[in-house]
Parts: sequence; C-alpha cells; structure tokens
Amino acid sequence: MDDGFTTRLAAGQALTLAAARAPRRLQVTHGRLWLTLRGGGADHWLDAGEGLTLAAGREAVVEGWPTAAFQLLQPAPQRRPAPARGLTLAGA
Repeated sequence: MDDGFTTRLAAGQALTLAAARAPRRLQVTHGRLWLTLRGGGADHWLDAGEGLTLAAGREAVVEGWPTAAFQLLQPAPQRRPAPARGLTLAGA
C-alpha cells in the first residue's frame, strides 16, 4: 500500500535528500538504511523503528541495505499565541 508519505528504496538504490530550511526527522519504517551527511560526519546505519534528525541546511544521501522504507517528517509549524486582550471585570 502506498500512503504517499513513505519512500521505498530498492536494493542498490540511493537517493539524495536536498538541504531544507528547517530540521527534519528521518524515520525508518522498514528494513535497514545507510545514511551519510554531505560535508563531513560519520555514516549512520538505521534499522526499522530508528530515526535521525537532519539539521537545517544539511544534505544527506540514503541507501537501502539491502532495501528500506522511510518517512521524512517535518516539524509542525509553530503557532504564535494570540495576543492577550485587555479584559475588564464588571464592577471593578
């Protein structure tokens, strides 16, 4: 079943995840995934149920070992609190 949110990688298939303005969470849903960050950093091996937060501005390359599926989650937009309205109490 294709849910539109899960990316599946076949054996030997690699994918570049472009840098984004905001941090993102990569969550492995099936199999085993190899991930390396562009510009340095250690390689990461993630199994189903594991994840990693990609910092803003970081590009990564992922590959299934031998196959994998993952979701790339973006944080929910931050809501600004509504401005406080001046309340007056009756009889005050």
